[in-house]
Amino acid sequence: MRRRDGAIGKAGLYLCVLAIFVAVSGSAVLAARNIDAANKYAWAENAGWQNWSPTDGGVTVAANGANGYLTGYAWAENVGWVNLGDGTGPYANDSATDWGVNMDASGNLSGYAWGENVGWISFSNAYSQVTVNTTTGSFDNYAWGENIGWIHFKNATPAYNVRTTAFAAPGVGGTVFKFR
Repeated sequence: MRRRDGAIGKAGLYLCVLAIFVAVSGSAVLAARNIDAANKYAWAENAGWQNWSPTDGGVTVAANGANGYLTGYAWAENVGWVNLGDGTGPYANDSATDWGVNMDASGNLSGYAWGENVGWISFSNAYSQVTVNTTTGSFDNYAWGENIGWIHFKNATPAYNVRTTAFAAPGVGGTVFKFR
């Protein structure tokens, strides 16, 4: 707030500092997403396209020592938001009672995502396991949701893929880290 003499009082100063903090915090969260904007779609035969890097939300592959985990939300126009983890990974879930998707040092995903409109989605089951190539960042294979069927992460024709920039080579862009 400005006083009559034109100076900013304590309340105005506090509001300015708060506004700067909120702006910086919000941009840090948005910058944390690391799904490639050009390679962000997965396909589910019964639910349509999933966008892993929507304008609001988005997914991040996060490092945790030799392993990692996924955090954030993917968006599917036909079924809504799918939660892959709340950012406190690695997740202790090994059954469809708590969501969170983990990644081992080889890029194998395990655990469950949750969508309010689709229920549980398994990233590792008896028939398929979603993987992330730890060199290219490209996701592959199928996840399974009882209510939406198979979710496919990579296809040649028509071409689509989900890819994280977390494994980008130096000079390519993205966050560079390597699981060992």
